Formats: sequence, structure tokens, C-alpha cells
Amino acid sequence: MRLIKLVLISAVVFFLLLTAMSLLIPSNIRISRAIDIRSASNDVLPYLKDQSKWPLWNAYFKDSSKKFAVRTISSTDSLVLTRWKAGDKTFQSGMAVYNQVEGTVTVQWYFDFTLSWYPWEKIASIIYDGQLGTPMQESLTDLKTLVEANP
Repeated sequence: MRLIKLVLISAVVFFLLLTAMSLLIPSNIRISRAIDIRSASNDVLPYLKDQSKWPLWNAYFKDSSKKFAVRTISSTDSLVLTRWKAGDKTFQSGMAVYNQVEGTVTVQWYFDFTLSWYPWEKIASIIYDGQLGTPMQESLTDLKTLVEANP
């Protein structure tokens, strides 16, 4: 009986400590990658705005499994905002184009996540950068190659 009591109390204390530690993790996080492309923004924007062109450069759309449902929220001459849905998770993404020196633009791609207070969700968010960052950077590199090859 004493052992069962010790196990239960230890589990409750561990859960409370885990919850307290997870409160130090912000509820809103952004995963972001950027790349410089030697081109004009008018040459880059069609690849960002037209989702039918995404399989040409976007790693998440190169296979036909369609893991994500993506809907465009808004689109301007420098920003494309989208809402992504994967299973029961919904998050927003933005692709911004910044004019730098003449003949070069910077494309920034980011994902914004809003997390619940649940400790397991906040702790799991620690690995989001590792999971999303590599495919995002590969996609932007492919976009750069594609745009610079087709001026």
C-alpha cells in the first residue's frame, strides 16, 4: 500500500513540475527561414501566389500524398498568407518578399503556431524547428534555383 501511495504521489508531483516548466515555453511560436534570390519580386511572386506551382519548389507538395490542406487567406504584392491544416492541427504561414539591393529580393517563409497550455503540446513544440526548418530551407533553395533559372 505504501508503494502504491508513493507512486501516485510521485506521478502527481512529476505532472505538476512538468506543467510548471511548460509554462515557461511561449504559447505563440514562429518557425522562419529566408533566402536571397537574384531576381525581381515580380518574378518570384507567381511561384508563391499560385498553389499549382508549389509542387515545383515546395517540399511539402512534391509528393502526391497531400498531407496538408492549404487555403490562401490573403495575397498582396509582397506577402502571401495561408492557413494550413494537417489532421486536427491548424496553423498559419506567410511568405514575404522584401526588395533588397537592385536585382535581389529576400523571401521569408514562416509558420506561426498557437499552443494550448497542455504540457505535452508545449514540450513537443520544441522540436518543431527541427522538423519544419530543414524542408523549409530546402524548398526555398529549390525556389531560388527555379526563379534564377527562369528569369
